[in-house]
Formats: sequence, structure tokens, C-alpha cells
Amino acid sequence: LEELGPNLWEYKLDRCVDYGHTFSKLLEMVPGADIMHGEAVNVDGFFCVVLSHLRGFIDIDTVNRVFNCMKILSLPTNSKDLQTELAWQSCKDAIEHRHGQQRIPLITEIGESICVSDITKDELDRAVNFMKKFDH
Repeated sequence: LEELGPNLWEYKLDRCVDYGHTFSKLLEMVPGADIMHGEAVNVDGFFCVVLSHLRGFIDIDTVNRVFNCMKILSLPTNSKDLQTELAWQSCKDAIEHRHGQQRIPLITEIGESICVSDITKDELDRAVNFMKKFDH
């Protein structure tokens, strides 16, 4: 609310409240996908944790801490539909709806984030492959 209250007309689009809402939209729209909105948001959230790690914003201990918390809560952390092409299309979709920039929130520590707008398709591919290291 601290972030949204003074921004009712959405002049500021670098927002941590968009965390989990970049890749989840297209995940939910895959024909035949059996994933609810909150589940897709959580998968997106963990994918962004991986992106944060691959960028050096957080260490592997933080990644594992987030992953373990999600698993304890029985939240999904991956989807078979989260592939490089879908992730790249999600980035292009974000550019269309976030005034010409990706504005993807990535955590820099638990409770802190920054928005980035320069994620590449190769970076997404590395993240999709890194996700395979976890026992989802």
C-alpha cells in the first residue's frame, strides 16, 4: 500500500507489486494449462528469484531459502509450460503494457527489489535451464 497509495494513476511503473506478474499471465493462458492464477504468480516469482541469482543480485542460499519456503507451503515452483519462448514473449508483452520497458521486479535481498528492463532471451534460456536443478 505504501507503493500503490501515492501512485493511483500509475505514473511510476517500476513497482515491486508487479513481482510475479510478468511471466504468469502467459503461463495461465497456455491452452489446456491446469494452473490457477496464484500458482502461476508463484512460479513467476521463483523464476524471478532465479533471474536475480543469475544476475548476481542474490546468493544461492537466498534462492534455496525462497525455494524451501515455497515447498513447505506446497506452492508450485515450476511449470512444464515455462519455456524460453514463452518467457521471451512475456517480456515482449511486458514492454507493450509497461510503457515501452520490461520493468521486471527482481529481488536484491528478502524484502527488497529493483526493476530491470534489459533481460535477454539468452538470459531467460539460462534461467529455464537453471530451474531444472531444483526438485519441483
